[in-house]
Amino acid sequence: MSNKNGFGKLVVILSLLLVITACGSSAMTNPEPKASVAVQEEVESGETEEAGDWDDIVAAAKKEGRLVMSGDPSEVWRKSLVDLFQQEYPEIKVEYTGANGRDFWPKVRKERELGQYLWDVRAGGVELQGYQAKNDGFLEPILPVLLPEIADDSKWIGGLNGLFHDKEKKFMPSYTVYLSPTVFVNRDFIPESELQSSEQLLDPKFKNKIVMQTPTGGASFSSFGNLGFMYGEQFVHDLLSMQEVVVTDDKRQQAEWVVRGKYPIAIGFNDTQLVPFVKQGLGKNVTALEDKVMPAASGLGGLYLLKDAPHPNAAKLYINWLLSKETQIKVTQNVLLNSRRADVPPVSKNLAIDPAHLSNYRFYSTEENVEISGSLLPVIKDAMQ
Repeated sequence: MSNKNGFGKLVVILSLLLVITACGSSAMTNPEPKASVAVQEEVESGETEEAGDWDDIVAAAKKEGRLVMSGDPSEVWRKSLVDLFQQEYPEIKVEYTGANGRDFWPKVRKERELGQYLWDVRAGGVELQGYQAKNDGFLEPILPVLLPEIADDSKWIGGLNGLFHDKEKKFMPSYTVYLSPTVFVNRDFIPESELQSSEQLLDPKFKNKIVMQTPTGGASFSSFGNLGFMYGEQFVHDLLSMQEVVVTDDKRQQAEWVVRGKYPIAIGFNDTQLVPFVKQGLGKNVTALEDKVMPAASGLGGLYLLKDAPHPNAAKLYINWLLSKETQIKVTQNVLLNSRRADVPPVSKNLAIDPAHLSNYRFYSTEENVEISGSLLPVIKDAMQ
């Protein structure tokens, strides 16, 4: 984040936050919570970082000299989250551990039980385990550490209410947002004439042709939440118990299997996984099935500030740097996911959401919708026995 653009004192002008109503008439509701009064009061009362403090934060962060963080294990995310920051702040050494959320949060829980506070920041999916960590007191609010330029309501699609996914609207921002199809298929192996909708996945001819990540967390959990929302719990149970779905938590392996046609159908999958293959001219016919309800995801764009972080100033610096316009342009171009910032053009226009019609989408990473998906966990576990 450039100082020369100066984080000079900005007045944060808050408009009423957009109220997103539920979409669909399913028994599973689709809440997009109303604007949080607490968010407005916190920003208006000046409880975000003062712009004049920026130089002090940078100096203190450089004095700490370290940032300990975790994020997605893929190389494209490591380069985006670490290398770009190191180029701008070489004095601060980033210790980065690649891990999926389903592995990271149990590790943090065990460390906390031993009185160990080892992490500053987690960058990854906004997911069930993250909300559990928040509710168990493992996180610090991020809203109060944002500079006025970052906390400007007008800079985010859906305002700050859209940026923050937790009920309190201050702990868990997610800077990416895009249409997130539930199921992908390689058309080189399964033509459209055979499979047009995810509702057809129970057809016996697709047995042992589907690959997913562990469905109790992460992207697959979100996808099954949407399948349950669209077709009901029994559909989810039958899919997992009857179709011999293959499980791998290696995202590159999942992508390679889909690209090579070993398992041409993928659940819990996103375009980022295809990037290294597309660069080689592979996987160009891996496309999404049309969904009954338009799901919108935050993907791996979530941010968490760990409580009692060992390097709090480096964490503040990093969070504001990552959420700045300049950084968002670079990161989203690398990972090919659209930014939630309203002033950053979408890099994947076919996956861009329409800011004027936010009520048309199911934002399945919000805490309310994750809780709804959580009701499927017993169904998922029973089906996989």
